[in-house]
Amino acid sequence: MPVAYLVSITLALFSGALPAQILGVLWEPISKSMEVDIPYIALLRLLGGAGAAAAVILSDRIRGYILARDLIVGAIALEALCLIGFSMSREYWNLAVWITALGFSGGMGLSLICYLLRGTYSRKTCLLFVSSALGITAGVYFVSYVLSLGRSWRTACQGLAIGQVVLCIVVFLLRRTVLRDVAAILRRQKLEEGIRRERRREKLIREQGAVDERQQDAYLVRLLFLYASVLCCGLLLLSAVHLIHLAAVSQGSASADPGEGILTVCVSMAAGRAVFYFLRRSARSAWAIGSVLTIGCLLACTAAAWAGYTGSMLFVLARIGTGCGAGLIFPNVIQAEDERFDDEAQTTMAGLIPAFYLGAAAVITPFSQMMAGASTMKNCFQAMLVLAGCMGGCLAFAGTRVRR
Repeated sequence: MPVAYLVSITLALFSGALPAQILGVLWEPISKSMEVDIPYIALLRLLGGAGAAAAVILSDRIRGYILARDLIVGAIALEALCLIGFSMSREYWNLAVWITALGFSGGMGLSLICYLLRGTYSRKTCLLFVSSALGITAGVYFVSYVLSLGRSWRTACQGLAIGQVVLCIVVFLLRRTVLRDVAAILRRQKLEEGIRRERRREKLIREQGAVDERQQDAYLVRLLFLYASVLCCGLLLLSAVHLIHLAAVSQGSASADPGEGILTVCVSMAAGRAVFYFLRRSARSAWAIGSVLTIGCLLACTAAAWAGYTGSMLFVLARIGTGCGAGLIFPNVIQAEDERFDDEAQTTMAGLIPAFYLGAAAVITPFSQMMAGASTMKNCFQAMLVLAGCMGGCLAFAGTRVRR
């Protein structure tokens, strides 16, 4: 029965991620059909990111009144409804309303899944989130394929919505099938994990003393650095697609395709998370390996750009390295904790992490547009390198232990 429960969570992650990155692929045909300028996508991304962040913040209150497993099914169904509404939009403000609701439903589902995994299956978090990256890949591939057949963007959105409805029904049926047995199992696992944490906490307090006010302040500062690193992580993943795409366009590459970049990054994210899980390393190792891999890859690509080589293989290597590296950081950061502090407070603080990860979508367009005038790849890769350095520095501070 727990296997069926994990399958339902995996399908929920996959389904919820399907529409996550389709806007970048669909925007060109949308802007042509509605006669809207290309830069107006910035407002839509801002609204989508704001809706997702708001959902994460509100989910902590909402899940106290409704079962989280029911809310996950509702969030997926709401995403499908938003996609249908988005496809029926006739004016720009219609798009804005539906993209905000789409971001809200996606953020709600991701936040609730992170909450469930943190409390019960935290060790499998990295492996289960492979399905999230594959969901983004499937959504972008499906939309690109429908457009390549000469169909409209409305047809692509409606087809994706139908797929989400089918997956939503499967998740709901799995949930109903395993509800009675798994509910008791999950409660027991959560209770046992809580007892183990409390024992570890008591042991640490005996060895190192109780937490004082100074340590509480230091812990909050650590969390701020952690939030900043997650924001940089999300921005890096998006930059690996958008900034490199802009650089390719500025170099006169006629084959530059944002959809191809999204597929490459997401597949490498999935591969990196899967490999890391089977290595059986800790979450802190994921932060360190992810930072080193991301920064090292960007250093190599920056050096190649300075040499004047802008071949397509460099783009692929940059995206693969960034995807593998940054994919290790989230979702492992939701397991960040100091066991001397109250578990409820830590869960609340960790619950805000997805808001910063999803909020990166709100600032990616202004960030990439600042680089739009760059005449060479050098400036774009330097911007990514600075961003990666900021992420590494924040993770280094966030990973330090709070001492007496």
